[in-house]
Amino acid sequence: MHVVRTFQQADRAIESVVIAVPDDGWGRVPQSVFASDPLGGRTVREAVAHLARDEAWIPSQLAGETMAEAGEPDVGPFPDLARRARAAADGVTDPGATVHCSFGDCPVEEYLWQLVVARTFAAEALARTVGRCSPVDDDLAAAVLVALEPRAELWRTVGILLPARTPATPSARDRLLALGGIV
Repeated sequence: MHVVRTFQQADRAIESVVIAVPDDGWGRVPQSVFASDPLGGRTVREAVAHLARDEAWIPSQLAGETMAEAGEPDVGPFPDLARRARAAADGVTDPGATVHCSFGDCPVEEYLWQLVVARTFAAEALARTVGRCSPVDDDLAAAVLVALEPRAELWRTVGILLPARTPATPSARDRLLALGGIV
């Protein structure tokens, strides 16, 4: 499935940034990447802790458990959480199966696309903040655009995406970042 492959790419992108945060980068504050950004105003350390908790939920969410059934996830080293999340995504066979999110139920495919966009934009923001090269390349950006373009205006209307910008170049990466208002 395209969404699973793209999730794998986006999840590896955020993991690559998290493991490369320099010692002096943990206290920096990344730019907001969403209109209502759960990471906004947090330090890199706080943002990574939030992402780790989110990553820890993925296996139980994809297994169809409610958050109450799953209980509070154990949060360990980010690379371990990321590997478990990617393994759970590899096991997806029904993109229409239900995921029980905090905001309500949605299909697995939609849940994974939300994770893809969140991880891709967070990887970009964290990389910029800690002075690392962005792992968001044209290949990942093109794959994310497939899902985000048809959802962008709805997500902007409900307060998820920032106002769109004009892309600096016609590259997939610049078009994606501009569509999300991250320039």
